Amino acid sequence: MGTKFALLFSALFLGTLGVPVQDVSFFHDSDPSRIVGGTPAPAGAVPHMVGLISGVLVRSFICGGSLVSQRAVLTAAHCIDSVFSWGSLSSSLRGLVGTNQWNYGGGTTFSFSRNITHPHYVRQTIKNDITILVTSSNVNIGNNVAVVPLNHNYVGGGLEVMVAGWGRHHANGAIPWQLHWINLWTIDGDRCVADAITASIELNIAVPAVEPHIELCTFHSPGHGTCRGDSGSALVDVASGQQVGIVSWGFPCALGAPDMFVRVSAFSSWLNENLP
Repeated sequence: MGTKFALLFSALFLGTLGVPVQDVSFFHDSDPSRIVGGTPAPAGAVPHMVGLISGVLVRSFICGGSLVSQRAVLTAAHCIDSVFSWGSLSSSLRGLVGTNQWNYGGGTTFSFSRNITHPHYVRQTIKNDITILVTSSNVNIGNNVAVVPLNHNYVGGGLEVMVAGWGRHHANGAIPWQLHWINLWTIDGDRCVADAITASIELNIAVPAVEPHIELCTFHSPGHGTCRGDSGSALVDVASGQQVGIVSWGFPCALGAPDMFVRVSAFSSWLNENLP
């Protein structure tokens, strides 16, 4: 089989579909799976979770995000590629908080006034894949809604972390509206570089080089991990409850290769300068 090249997907005409659209994460097949091997998250267990949705009459799911202040949602830069044009965000883009079910009502929705995307974001290789979405007004805290603190310390290997997301939890399954979560472990940067190279060869998939100084990697086991649709969601240190990463890119899906996240600590100065 010939080498599969990574593709970036643009979701056009958001809001016209009655099912979740694929986000443009750097996963290398057409299956829109997300959390793999996880379990349904209990109500209120992930109060910082933000669903990014679009559509006036019918909701379409785009990506995850995290509430990091009453006026800011942190997500992956590639998540807004499909809802950003002519210098501004789509007017139908909304954030959803306070619910584990993105398309069954409940929760609170809010709009965004603008985005602040990292100036060195590279779309082709998904580097510096971080953006701040500034809300139009304060997001109310309470009722299963809370801000997640950011961890500005460098994270090495062996840390137990948690990630939550919406979507399929196994290949070719039905797309659930229920939020799922899973605990993973971070791995050392050198190991991640080596494992990604090995996976690229074994799976015959061309991928960009892992850059440990700006990216954080996790691994659980084959059949457990993140995938398309989890993009933008927070990677949280289980012990401290602080966000250490943002779902960015990976292989399709939970095949025994590491998953890559934006390393929050690498962008501390930029975040401090730009968070409202």
